[in-house]
Amino acid sequence: HMLGDPELQALPARLRMQRLAAPATSKTTFELASLAASAIGGCEFCLQAHGHVVRAAGLTREHVHEALRIAAIVNGLAIALGTRETPVAAAR
Repeated sequence: HMLGDPELQALPARLRMQRLAAPATSKTTFELASLAASAIGGCEFCLQAHGHVVRAAGLTREHVHEALRIAAIVNGLAIALGTRETPVAAAR
């Protein structure tokens, strides 16, 4: 969706099906982790998709907010500790 190509956007991601076929966690935990990764990656389409799934599973806005806060904190710590580049540094 960020490329501005509607035909490309219409193609299925096909990323979750393999993972969901043999879950090591609950579907809700997997979707919360996917939501967090989408937030860190800055993908609005993925955020909306995973956000819809966790809300449909009965999680509240507060649950979603906490998951995103934790993701932001872990990401910030990774950047501070030098184990992950900042988006600006990565773009150079």
